[in-house]
Amino acid sequence: MRDYAVLLKRLHELNLPYNIIGEVTNCPIYLYHLESLSSNPIYILITGGVHGDEPAGVEAVLKFLARDNTELLEHFSFNIIPCINPYGYVHDKRENSKNVDINRSFEKEDVLEAVIVKEAVRDKQYTLAIDFHEDYDAKGFYLYEGIRDGGFIGPEITEVVQTIGPIDTDDSGEDTEAIAQGVYKVNSKWGMQGLAPYLLHKHSKHVIITETPTEWKLDQRIALHLGVLDTALTYFK
Repeated sequence: MRDYAVLLKRLHELNLPYNIIGEVTNCPIYLYHLESLSSNPIYILITGGVHGDEPAGVEAVLKFLARDNTELLEHFSFNIIPCINPYGYVHDKRENSKNVDINRSFEKEDVLEAVIVKEAVRDKQYTLAIDFHEDYDAKGFYLYEGIRDGGFIGPEITEVVQTIGPIDTDDSGEDTEAIAQGVYKVNSKWGMQGLAPYLLHKHSKHVIITETPTEWKLDQRIALHLGVLDTALTYFK
């Protein structure tokens, strides 16, 4: 079991602006705001921990918040939800306290974590939303990408970040079209069940889901998530 109080303490020590967007199993869910210095910023959403047994996403968010992002804030404003599934995070469990996969629940109105996130972004539009995940079966990393405007950037991203670790050469197993090795389209057949497809339909022009292999060391998984994020941001400046 992980200690959510320790996670909150680490977040508080960053002394960054946030608001509590909801509470689940007596655990607050935070939304952080990093505001741009620009009068016309590009809005980005970063999320982690929708699956509680995938801690690298939460750690990647923490590392992003803790580093110096001054240069990025010349162009971007960020909304950041470090941990969507506190119960799953604490208990090292994919699902929430009711054994529901939150990432299959965004079409519903009876899954509290999904409702909290939907309410938090209700009036917002993003240029990019990126959701950090892990894959227990993968031997290398891969990502999903969905767009409403512009072109796919996943092939260029994977070219850059494969210096951190190898691309998974096997099929993702999600019955979706491959754009390039290690890059798969967000499938329209998924509807709006998942967080990224929901955001693509309603709140973001571009979405990316990063998948890192759980067998990698934690620092390598974190580096891969942030490598994808930073490489993607270079295309939106």
